[in-house]
Amino acid sequence: MIEKEEDNNEFFKYSRMSFEEFKDLLKTVGPHLEKTSKRKALSPALRLIITLHYLAEGCSMQEMAWNYRIGKTTVHCILKETTAVLWKVLQPLVMPPPTVDALKKVADDFLLKWQVPNCIGSIDGKHIHIQTPKKSGSEFYNYKNIFSIVLMASVDADYNFIAVDIGTSGRNHDSTVFRNSALGSALLNGILPIPAPKPLQGSNIVLPHFVLGDAAFPLAENIMRPYPGQYLGVEKNVFNYRLSRGRRTVENAFGILCQRWRSLRKPILASTEMVEQFVQSTVVLHNYLRRHRNGGSYCSQAYGDQIGENGRIIAGQWRTEEFSFRRVGRMGSNNPARMFIRNRDLLCNYFNNEGAVP
Repeated sequence: MIEKEEDNNEFFKYSRMSFEEFKDLLKTVGPHLEKTSKRKALSPALRLIITLHYLAEGCSMQEMAWNYRIGKTTVHCILKETTAVLWKVLQPLVMPPPTVDALKKVADDFLLKWQVPNCIGSIDGKHIHIQTPKKSGSEFYNYKNIFSIVLMASVDADYNFIAVDIGTSGRNHDSTVFRNSALGSALLNGILPIPAPKPLQGSNIVLPHFVLGDAAFPLAENIMRPYPGQYLGVEKNVFNYRLSRGRRTVENAFGILCQRWRSLRKPILASTEMVEQFVQSTVVLHNYLRRHRNGGSYCSQAYGDQIGENGRIIAGQWRTEEFSFRRVGRMGSNNPARMFIRNRDLLCNYFNNEGAVP
């Protein structure tokens, strides 16, 4: 049965999931997709392949119904149930709540691969384009003149998602999106199990661990952002460049996610609750396939950005494919405490002295 489904479907082409990877995924989630009915129920394999096909290709539910010769309502039910199962089963396996030890490992990887010390993730937001929700007025209408919900995410040095917050309406001011998200609230209120401050490698400077954000995010104890403005001088430009190298991880994660799961590249024709489930399932599938056989056919080493000789960054293959990347924009003015400004200056001094790279 499974072999027949492989021959008749093209989602492998879009998601770059091998048939062996599909069978392993089916072993994990299949028992949760079993149905009992007086009539012959659709198999877990078919339910999973319909869901993956929809997420990978981004076609309409009506088109899926025609392709598989089932009712449109049946497709809707399958997608709703299967994406919920994917999140419920895979999230504890591939994106568990962060721990102190796990974040220490993330910090070690950022130092090794991107030469950024004490970094426990790169954070950014992305608008997910949705159809106009019924009776919502302008609640989801954002400054880009589209209706959207926001995916706020933290990513490790290997383009894996550490934590996500999905569902804030796109109409909200970007600072509100971040502060009201579970991820932003945990960072700003000290809820995350962040490792204790430690000296920077090869230096006596002791700094807290932090996530990297762009100019949209506030400067805080555990959030490091670049210096604003132009004509900053050599040292501050070096600091901003070093931070931008580390922030490429979240940009790559979003890029790979949307290239492999192309339903995210166009308006999703579903309720906001369903859209949240779709995005959740693509996030855990991304992590699952990234870690399965070291990425396998889903994402080869050359697909994401790499660091070549002399520290030069080699652009990943996903950048050469047509892609619309809508990120969360500027979050308005903020007034960081002097201690946070001091921490940034210390890190800037470190990048230009003990922590300098070619």
